[in-house]
Amino acid sequence: MAITKASENQIDAILSLCKECSQNMLNNSLDQWDEVYPNREIFLNDIKNDSLFIANYDNSKEIIGCVVLNEYQDPEYGDIEWKHDGENIAVIHRLMVHPKYEGRGIAKSLVGFVEELAQKGQYDSVRLDVFQKNQRAVNFYHKLGYTVSGKVTFRKGEFWCCEKPLTRKVNKYGGL
Repeated sequence: MAITKASENQIDAILSLCKECSQNMLNNSLDQWDEVYPNREIFLNDIKNDSLFIANYDNSKEIIGCVVLNEYQDPEYGDIEWKHDGENIAVIHRLMVHPKYEGRGIAKSLVGFVEELAQKGQYDSVRLDVFQKNQRAVNFYHKLGYTVSGKVTFRKGEFWCCEKPLTRKVNKYGGL
């Protein structure tokens, strides 16, 4: 599997992936994403800011998953008592895997990829929010070492705010 930065010419494929994921959530009684969020403008902004990464199998142009990593924290995050309150915080947004590829470790690979990017970027921790009703996603992040620091309310309901501290790799001379 290859993970690369998304480009504007892939926007239609990304929107198609989002539509498939949104419908899959609805099929599983999760009314989380819709035409309001996430939308074309949000994804184009992610691409413009070099923060949207896509996954595809080698030698295939089909986008099987994507994730966003940036520094944007919703204003509601300011009310959370974060356990790991460092100066440099990276935030995961809009993790998606095409429903026909679920269960193959793609989401785990995407999260591992952005965590490594965050670590290389000298971030202290990674944060995210996850829809409380999406128990599968809640369990997924818990297994990856994310802990709940609080909850916020967005348009579709309550979301857990989770975080994971990053350890800085030290070289054999004691520096980073």
